[in-house]
Amino acid sequence: MWFFFPLQNQKNVLEYIYKGDNFTMSDHIIIATLKYIAIEIIWDIIYFPIWWYTKGLKIVGNYCIQSATFHINRRLALVIWLKNIFKPMYGDYTREGRIISFFMRLIVLVWKLIATILWLIILFLLFISWLILPLIIIYYIVYQTTDIPLIFFEN
Repeated sequence: MWFFFPLQNQKNVLEYIYKGDNFTMSDHIIIATLKYIAIEIIWDIIYFPIWWYTKGLKIVGNYCIQSATFHINRRLALVIWLKNIFKPMYGDYTREGRIISFFMRLIVLVWKLIATILWLIILFLLFISWLILPLIIIYYIVYQTTDIPLIFFEN
């Protein structure tokens, strides 16, 4: 720490820090480290809900939107199936081939729509659970430490 006092030599600086107490320099480092860790822990506890409902919510929301668009556009290709619903499959331009192709594409399209709806429901539940999870955890912590009754389960 003598570099903070360029006009004094190292011995005077150590005496300045020592001040007649029973602390050594390593004690000051330990205390400073413990203060830093305690402040970081307190800040993390205070900042966590703010992050969870701002930046974290934005990250989860972006993930849900990107996953939904990727699922619809790339995995299921719903737009391509809708564009080609009236085109005959395998180049069979007969009347029977067109009818069979239309109904086959319609059946596949219905299954793809069901898969899309299920995926959107899963993503919606993920987003809602992101919002509710901290509240449920706090509720159960309070329930374990106090005598409040359980809301969701009645005996």
